[in-house]
Amino acid sequence: MPPLGAAARDLFLLQPGAAFLNHGSFGATPAPVRAAQQAWRDTVETQPDVFFRETIWTATRASAARLGRLMGAPGESLVFLPNLTEAVAVVLDAMRFAPGDEIVLLDVAYAAVRKAAELTAARTGAGLRTIPTALQMTDAAYAEGLRAALSPRTRLVILDHIVSPTAQLIPVETLVPIARAAGAKVFVDGAHALGQLPLGVAALGADWYASNAHKWLFAPRGCCLLYSAPEVEDATRPVIVSHYNADPYPRRFDYVGTRDVTAYLAAADAADFVERYGLAALTAHRAALIALADAALRDRGAGLVTPHAPALAAWTLPQSRPARPDDGPALMRALWYEAGVQVAASSAGGRLLLRLSFQLYNDEADIARLVAALDRLSWPGR
Repeated sequence: MPPLGAAARDLFLLQPGAAFLNHGSFGATPAPVRAAQQAWRDTVETQPDVFFRETIWTATRASAARLGRLMGAPGESLVFLPNLTEAVAVVLDAMRFAPGDEIVLLDVAYAAVRKAAELTAARTGAGLRTIPTALQMTDAAYAEGLRAALSPRTRLVILDHIVSPTAQLIPVETLVPIARAAGAKVFVDGAHALGQLPLGVAALGADWYASNAHKWLFAPRGCCLLYSAPEVEDATRPVIVSHYNADPYPRRFDYVGTRDVTAYLAAADAADFVERYGLAALTAHRAALIALADAALRDRGAGLVTPHAPALAAWTLPQSRPARPDDGPALMRALWYEAGVQVAASSAGGRLLLRLSFQLYNDEADIARLVAALDRLSWPGR
């Protein structure tokens, strides 16, 4: 069994002497994957013409096929993009909205996704509807909220698989069929899913599904997979018009200008890295740390937000006043600069949220360090 906890820290370049409990935001790349990316960069530099005229096509498809085994989708249905933000732009562009059309999304949708939808609505005359959520939700409540938000004019439903600020796990298996039955197309924002959840993207039934490989899969940053169902492949095109824009899907995505695509290619090595540990073993390690953190934080009046993801969880911290927008950033800065503990924190519904991302390099000592820092520094409005 490969090392877990402190023994695995040497695989990463994370700052020594610090506790990193926020892997979910930007990820961290282990040594074998960094080496794989550098090898691809060396290959490019050895013969750039051969790489961009020949190698890029076969290497990109080979990596997509490898990632497809984890995504639960054929490699030919997957294309690489730098991030999920660009994937959202691709999907919104493919929809060709008209005045009166409607887009439905969760009220806790990721800010970049929401802003992209708002801009698209402003440009096209489409409207936006939101599904209200709470920090404690049942599958039935999500389904009821979606049905209430749908209308005969709904053309696209955007669903988070794991909500970024609250770490809530959304029952997309229940919600996708509801949206499809209403005649809407569905895009699932699975930014945090690949490498954290077992996936069966093709069987899910969504029109599009995207996930970042540079978060929980340990790929180099700038690597996202977009799945397109067969019936929407023709409409799905890069948002940047390049030389191969008229080629069939997925080829039109494989060479969009002269980009550094080495993150896409090293993602296959990231998949190998995760499979050496086994997703079940990683899930067990990370779930145990969530349970330890929950026990410690509950003793300090915090409340776990549910249902939460396997490696990502958020807690509401008790305050003497409603949370303000600057409370989260203030807590993050204090913990990092005064205690060397990196977390994510934000506010939602007047509550201060502390979000923890547990990864294979974390252990009980990281939780103890966080709790000691909270006791010593407190938090805004306590």
